[in-house]
Amino acid sequence: MTHSRRVHIHRNMRYFFQLLLLALGIAALAIVLVRVVPAHFNRAAEAPFLAKNDAAMAKMMAGMKIKPSSDVDRDFVAMMVPHHQGAIDMAQAELSYGHNERLHRIAQEIIVTQQEDIATMRLALVNASPTHFNRAEEAPFLAKNDAAMAKMMAGMKIKPSNDVDKDFVAMMVPHHQGAIDMAQAELSYGHNTLLLPTAQEIIVTQQQEIAAMRLALGEPSGN
Repeated sequence: MTHSRRVHIHRNMRYFFQLLLLALGIAALAIVLVRVVPAHFNRAAEAPFLAKNDAAMAKMMAGMKIKPSSDVDRDFVAMMVPHHQGAIDMAQAELSYGHNERLHRIAQEIIVTQQEDIATMRLALVNASPTHFNRAEEAPFLAKNDAAMAKMMAGMKIKPSNDVDKDFVAMMVPHHQGAIDMAQAELSYGHNTLLLPTAQEIIVTQQQEIAAMRLALGEPSGN
């Protein structure tokens, strides 16, 4: 083989490897972009998600407008059940319209754990010995709940970003914080020894879910 022929082959091979490296680089970049670039929505695509959330919140707030019974434990359950159902409905909307796979897993977990909480709270009222409060004793509990709900609703009034996943987290975080505040009020004023562990579990679980949702979006978990 002549020297010029060998040089020609060498140049062709070098060119081939350069093309191969370029192709591999483009493929690697595509993989990275798929992992980190958020899904793109538009206002029309997000509209049904927002409508489902609005309906869930309207139903929740209607369910939470109870007539106080002068029993902290009973009224805690009466308000927390529709609050939990609101979270379930919001999570189902995320499963229907969101694209973030990590958020989908969290949404499924929210549905399961909050359905379990609802059953546990109702059972705790059935099995517990009756507790006696009066209206004055229940007043600070109701005041804490009212403050928690006002703070929650203010936090959930977001400006839609046209990103279902981002807006799901933006609304679910204050919703979860509302449940935490309600559970803390039950721990402060409730007497039912079967409900108190459930209230503590709600606090821990929902704090963990807040951190997980933020991490799923790439946000600092402590903000």
